[in-house]
Amino acid sequence: MKRENILDAASLSHRHAKLKGLGYTTEQIEKPLIGVLNSWGEINPGAGHLDRLAKMVKSGIESGGGTPMEFAISSLCTGMPAGSRGGSYSLAYRDIVADFVEIVAEENFFDGIVFTSVCDDVVPAHLMAAARLDLPSIILLGGYMLPKIYKGQVRYAQQVGSLYAEMKKGIVSENEFANIVDIACGNWGACPVMGTGNTMGAVAETLGMTLPGNSTVSGADPMLGRLAYQTGVQVVSLVKKGTKPSDILTMKSFENAIRVVMALGGSTNALIHIPAIAAELEMEINLSLFDSLSRQVPFICNVKPSGKYTMKKFDEAGGLPALLKELTPLLHPGTITVTGKTLLENVQDAEVFDRDIIFSLAAPLAKEGGVAILRGNLASNGAVIKIAGLNKEDLKKRGPAKVFDSEGEACESLLNGKIDEGDMVVIRYLGPKGDPGMRINSKFLWLLSGMKLDRSVTLISDGRFSGTNLGGAIGHVSPEAAEGGAIAIIRDGDIIEIDIPERNVTLQIPEEEIKRRLDSWNPPQRKFKNGLLARISTTMLSIEKGAILQRDF
Repeated sequence: MKRENILDAASLSHRHAKLKGLGYTTEQIEKPLIGVLNSWGEINPGAGHLDRLAKMVKSGIESGGGTPMEFAISSLCTGMPAGSRGGSYSLAYRDIVADFVEIVAEENFFDGIVFTSVCDDVVPAHLMAAARLDLPSIILLGGYMLPKIYKGQVRYAQQVGSLYAEMKKGIVSENEFANIVDIACGNWGACPVMGTGNTMGAVAETLGMTLPGNSTVSGADPMLGRLAYQTGVQVVSLVKKGTKPSDILTMKSFENAIRVVMALGGSTNALIHIPAIAAELEMEINLSLFDSLSRQVPFICNVKPSGKYTMKKFDEAGGLPALLKELTPLLHPGTITVTGKTLLENVQDAEVFDRDIIFSLAAPLAKEGGVAILRGNLASNGAVIKIAGLNKEDLKKRGPAKVFDSEGEACESLLNGKIDEGDMVVIRYLGPKGDPGMRINSKFLWLLSGMKLDRSVTLISDGRFSGTNLGGAIGHVSPEAAEGGAIAIIRDGDIIEIDIPERNVTLQIPEEEIKRRLDSWNPPQRKFKNGLLARISTTMLSIEKGAILQRDF
């Protein structure tokens, strides 16, 4: 039954008059009404092609026997604010977009929805909306930028931060740096590495919410247009069959998605977004599940930033379907997907074409998955570290703290040569409450990499990082500094010890001293008294709970 048929005859007639005012015919109105979320805009290169894809989706819906109804809200790119205060809105954008879609879908009686989706906080926003509304839905991922080859080297936007540090050190000339800035963004789509955007794309496909292979197709590939058309056809089929996200998004499918993140060496931001998506279905996914599954699933995907190759090479090696086929013994293969088939049925013909990119379970890159959860007196509620690609000597570290209350202060000290090898750099007050909003903090790590200190200096923060950063940094420390976590009372020179195999991060001072410092600590004053950031500072939940904007007051 069409959702609008709950209306009485008088109300339905009034609604149909409005639809005819838009130009819809009676025949169109009587078909399933499919919302098409067009995330296009002229504000970032990731989404510059989604308008074209939305048109192809609409053609597919019409061919499938439905009526498309397009609406729009532009995607965000977390790189556009460049670490400024503007970035504090991106995590809340995720929840607000889910709210927006809920409003539009409920007001307009959509029978199903297609989401055109690309980039970091956008894909989880759309998955949250699909889960909340529980209408037949499909995510169409917009792919990734093709990397550019400049003077024989692979170049892409995320290298610019590290190259800036190389320019400041005289390794790269100013002219060379300017040339790379000119060509760094090679096309439409997400970053061409296993950053947050592509990690969450892989999550969406593994969950069963995209057509097979969507997450490893580039934004320039004609295949993406065909997938857009097929997505439109298929969503009408889901409506007719009554298949809803709640049939697809089960605990088993979430476990599959977590396992894939671990095998990929994916972004640590997935550990924020997956619990937030699950919460829409009243499921709780805690950090201990991520850690236990990481111990069971090896790291087998040799893709940047944890590996050697770009997303283009991953696609050529067989893409996510080939990785899923390799992981089948560790997955729940019978989970249902938007194709109407199981996850295993979707990938049964997949094949690995390059074992230097997709390793086997028998001979992995590393025996454990790409992310670990650390605990200790410095992070009693947990902290997250990407361990994919770390060397054996990186697994245990001990050193003196150098403490900063902002990323800008830390970057200034780094560029001025005031941070030394072996330092434990603590950047705090960057969590959901402290920032507020928990913007991406990437600049320090990019500069650290450009100065060749990323293996000898360790960052510890209650903030979150770009998925394009290398491993070894500890983030999401909870409780955060603004809530009186132990990270708030660290002083310069305090010794911090990290033991990844034992999953410990410890402040090496007596417990009575920690208690004394905490007793004398005073919470910072709220930075904002009105506007969205003021609301975020009082309503965003802690990071291990998905940093969701609180619903129960």
